[in-house]
Amino acid sequence: MGLITLSDHLHDIAENSVNAGAKNVTIVVEETSETFFFSVEDDAGGIRPDIFEKIFDPFVTTRKKEIRRVGLGLPFLKQAAETTGGYVRVETEFGKGTKTEVLFYKSNIDCQPVGNLPQTFLVLLLNGGIEWHIKRCYNSSCYEIDTQTLSKYVGQLDSPGKISLVSDMLEELENSLIEEEKI
Repeated sequence: MGLITLSDHLHDIAENSVNAGAKNVTIVVEETSETFFFSVEDDAGGIRPDIFEKIFDPFVTTRKKEIRRVGLGLPFLKQAAETTGGYVRVETEFGKGTKTEVLFYKSNIDCQPVGNLPQTFLVLLLNGGIEWHIKRCYNSSCYEIDTQTLSKYVGQLDSPGKISLVSDMLEELENSLIEEEKI
């Protein structure tokens, strides 16, 4: 499955929103030296009640079998979070949307590494037709990025130059976030 970092889990949950037809997705990532929390909230129409009661069961998926046969993302996420003493909470309103909240305790020996959040954000931002709102905090320092602001200053991410520019910007934001905490 390839879910070896916390950013991989974040990407998997956000891609669930994309695949469910979301037009607006809000991601919040809050990290401290002890914890890693993320939430993904979408307007994709929510999860049917009959499926919702089974979302943490292995091999349960709403996707066509030709597209995805596995359905292990949420069970793997739940196991990984709970192994560290954390949790996964999913709230859904059918016809409206879904919010997934996840907490990991980084101090636990079984906690996976955080991974490359700027590249995760970039890959998500490349999903056209979706309004992304991303807030990233490390202790008390934060940055925010959204597709409207990116579009205003960069335009569509439709060329290698623009993608590279946004990639560099995300890396710089992440580095300044971590460096600000060291001061």
